[in-house]
Amino acid sequence: MAQYVAVRLIRPAIVAIIAALITGLLIFGIGHLLLYLYDPSIGAEGSLAEEARRKELWAGVGLTVGILAVATFLSSRRQGALGPLDRPTAIGKSPMTGELNLTPIPMSAKYGPEGSVSDIALGYTLYARNGALAETIDVLKSVEDIGGVQRTLIYAKGLYGAQDELWIPIEAVSGVYPDTRSAFLAIAGDEAETFGWNRPPASFSRKEPAKKETPLY
Repeated sequence: MAQYVAVRLIRPAIVAIIAALITGLLIFGIGHLLLYLYDPSIGAEGSLAEEARRKELWAGVGLTVGILAVATFLSSRRQGALGPLDRPTAIGKSPMTGELNLTPIPMSAKYGPEGSVSDIALGYTLYARNGALAETIDVLKSVEDIGGVQRTLIYAKGLYGAQDELWIPIEAVSGVYPDTRSAFLAIAGDEAETFGWNRPPASFSRKEPAKKETPLY
C-alpha cells in the first residue's frame, strides 16, 4: 500500500509542484525584467511615437517572437535531425511510475543444456518473465533472515531501472543455462519490490563491528 501511494500519488504530485515552481520563477523573472525596463515618464502623452519608445513593450515583443521562432524551428525539423533533443530523456534511475523498461529476453539466453541453481555465479544475468532484471554479484548461502530462517539468496545488481541491490531467494529460480550464464525467475520484473527483495536480510549490516575493549586489569 505504501509503495502504491508513493508511486501513484506522491511522485506525480512532486513533479507537478516542481513544474509549477519553475513556471512561477519564469513568470516572476520576466515580470521583473519588464518592470525594470518600464519608464513612467514615457508614453504619458499617449502618442504613437511615445509608445514606440517604451522599452518594456519591445522586450515583451522580442521575447514572444523569439520563443515562437525557436519553437517553430524545432517543430519543423524532421525526426532524428535534432540529435539528443529527439531522444526520450529522463532524470534519475528509477521510473516515476514504478514500471520497469526491461529489455526483451533474447532467444539465445536459453541455449544449451539446462543446469541447476548450484551453477549460478558472478556475472549471471537474471531474467524475469518480461526481460533482464539483474546481474548476479554473489550467492549467499545460509543467510539468517527474519525469524531465524536460514536461506540461500542471490545478491544481484538491478538493471534497466530495477533496484540497485536485490536479494533474491534461490527458490525463485525456475531455470538455469550455464552456457549463456543466464538464470530465469518465476516472477515479473515489477514484482521484485513487492516481494521485498530490495530489502537486505535481517542479518545483513554494513556497520563495522564494535571493537572489543581491552580490560585495564
